[in-house]
Amino acid sequence: SQPRHRHPHRMRFGRLTAAASLAAALLFSIRSSTFSVPRRIAVMGETVLFLDCDDCLYQNSWATAGKITESIAAYTARLGVDKQKAYALYQEHGTCLKGMLAEGILDEAGAEHYLEEVHQIDYSDIGHDSRLVEVLARLQTPPRLNTWIFTASTAEHAKRCLDRLGLSESLRYHGIVDTRVCRLETKHSPSSFKAAMAAAGCDEPSKCILCDDSVKNVRAAKSVGWRTVLVGFTCRDSGERVSCEDADFHIGSLHALPEVLPELFVSRDD
Repeated sequence: SQPRHRHPHRMRFGRLTAAASLAAALLFSIRSSTFSVPRRIAVMGETVLFLDCDDCLYQNSWATAGKITESIAAYTARLGVDKQKAYALYQEHGTCLKGMLAEGILDEAGAEHYLEEVHQIDYSDIGHDSRLVEVLARLQTPPRLNTWIFTASTAEHAKRCLDRLGLSESLRYHGIVDTRVCRLETKHSPSSFKAAMAAAGCDEPSKCILCDDSVKNVRAAKSVGWRTVLVGFTCRDSGERVSCEDADFHIGSLHALPEVLPELFVSRDD
């Protein structure tokens, strides 16, 4: 903070000794070096961990994602929107759903029905993950850490995934930021990250951490000041190894999260 300006005849009452000045400078130096280290996160009050759902909390070679994609295609086809039109709506409006709303193909009630119907899929490809249950059960809790699910899908879908994984009861999370919370914007839109922070009651981007399998989402999170963890080593489209310079950490799965961010977890010895 800026030093206060004092009247000259009062300076003798507020003058720092040389020793005090040195101590203050040293403390400032220590604090500055602590918070400038990019590869360590100091877990303080109200740190918020956002966990992506699909292909991050669970990994099944995009089997579930493929079912959702097919379900969306079937639904939009019934509305007379083919794949080419759906992609054009996505390019112009950010999501196909927003485009259908903008062009009057769906109204608000229709949009809600769409969200409900396209996520009515078979979840048998998501199995119980006892190792993940054990890992995430050791996450710090408030006031040190608040955990949220952050999904581009619906909250109902995320809850079904959590149930399949065995996390419904064991994961101590505060809530779910879904596509409705983000006003149907793409997850990598800056407004979606603002919406997530608003939902979590956090106004400092540096206190937010995103774990996500999408390079686009990781890049977007980094651009707004979040810390980032890229989850997964393989690109869905190419099958090649994926990388991202905007990821503070890169892990194969959330099983490895304690290895890169031990600060977020309660010690096994506690």
